[in-house]
Amino acid sequence: MSEISYQDLAWPVRDKVTAVQQDAWDRLGRPGTWLTGAERVAIAAEARNAGDCKLCRDRLAALSPRAVTGEHDHLGALSELEVEQIHHIYVDPGRLNRAWFQGLGDGGLAEERYVETVGVIATIVAVDTFTKGLGVAPWPLPEAQPGAPSLARPAAARRQMAWVSTISPEDAIGTVDEDIYTNRPRVANIIQAMSLVPDEVRGFFDLVAEQYLTGAQMYDFDNEFRAITHAQIELVAGRVSALNQCVY
Repeated sequence: MSEISYQDLAWPVRDKVTAVQQDAWDRLGRPGTWLTGAERVAIAAEARNAGDCKLCRDRLAALSPRAVTGEHDHLGALSELEVEQIHHIYVDPGRLNRAWFQGLGDGGLAEERYVETVGVIATIVAVDTFTKGLGVAPWPLPEAQPGAPSLARPAAARRQMAWVSTISPEDAIGTVDEDIYTNRPRVANIIQAMSLVPDEVRGFFDLVAEQYLTGAQMYDFDNEFRAITHAQIELVAGRVSALNQCVY
């Protein structure tokens, strides 16, 4: 097991942050809903590799990513479709479009695998960005655990507000996935985005709750829960979102 520890740093890291990152790391290596443990670890490795891809750098510099053709520099463990998804989301997420997504589907990439892959990428980015901010080397990826994915598609999932199928908060009531929306003062699109694979919602927002704030804390402006204030947190978040073209 890859152990995450920040004990020897000059800056204190809350124990809850370490614990939730360790849980996320352990989850990366386990079979998911649509991906094996080996596939999940391979996706995480490919996401890290995407930053060194020449094709991705050339596309990022171009007026349109679709104007540049070629082959990705990849690790060889995944299909070309999966590599295209991972690299584009990791390197240039601000210029994804429906035609690109539909092209992946036409090529045979199932939306369930697409969504779980997004969850793996989001997890690796969240933890790797945290370590980069502290000047710590990225943690070694976990060992892939044996077993088969559950292949459990939520009955309430349907195409409605996104390119992929999602579960609306109303349709989740009374189902086994109702918990992904409980204790949230508002259910923003970002929470629904990965609901086709509810475990990815659970895992990612466990990270969000500790590395950022819980849903209730976000709207509790009478109390401060971190070393910096709500206003300072949102200033940083807004600036980072603008730089990353995250127009949520």
